[in-house]
Amino acid sequence: MALLTAHMTKLQAVNQMLRSINEQPVSQIASGQLDASQAESVLDEVSRRVQSEGWHVNTRRNVVLTQNTATQFAIPINVLSVDTTDPEGWRIPTNTSYDKQYNVMLKRAADNSKWILYDIDKDTELWPDVSTLTVHMIEMLEFHDLTPTLQIYVYKMAGHEFQKSQVASEVLYQFTKEDAQQAYITAMQDDTFNEDRNVLRHNSAARYILQRRTTSY
Repeated sequence: MALLTAHMTKLQAVNQMLRSINEQPVSQIASGQLDASQAESVLDEVSRRVQSEGWHVNTRRNVVLTQNTATQFAIPINVLSVDTTDPEGWRIPTNTSYDKQYNVMLKRAADNSKWILYDIDKDTELWPDVSTLTVHMIEMLEFHDLTPTLQIYVYKMAGHEFQKSQVASEVLYQFTKEDAQQAYITAMQDDTFNEDRNVLRHNSAARYILQRRTTSY
């Protein structure tokens, strides 16, 4: 008996999508089967869209970026979103005599060779007065690197999108829509569970109410 694994492969996800329109599974994605190729494209598009929301599995916190020789901060091509921050979670002031904060965005370099961190306030991709920046980054991961609950949500949502484009069936549409909604709830619960937030620790108002003394009469 084959050992069951918690994680899905991309092939398994594609075959689940094919199953949603009553198509036969394939032994490999590059099988030449048109529906399998289209299912993979939809899966990739939905995965990118879902991951761009930012989940624990694809969020890297407090990453220290170092300038390249052109005084740019080059960003890896798999990064979906980036924001400057210090280790305490607050955005860093531009410098000690300038009270505005860094206002940055992802942008292609002027020579179109790479993605860089762009200084919006100064309208430049060059950072001559800053040697390092600490950032949070949301990355685009391969399907097999996602958590099991996020894999399920991605393929359920992709199956719903795929079904809409392939089969004009209101019944199938409702079934796949409900499956995707339930998978989203489960993925969100799992992601929230990993956050380990505590209302008394992270909410000063709630902590104050609990700790204040009762007036004696």
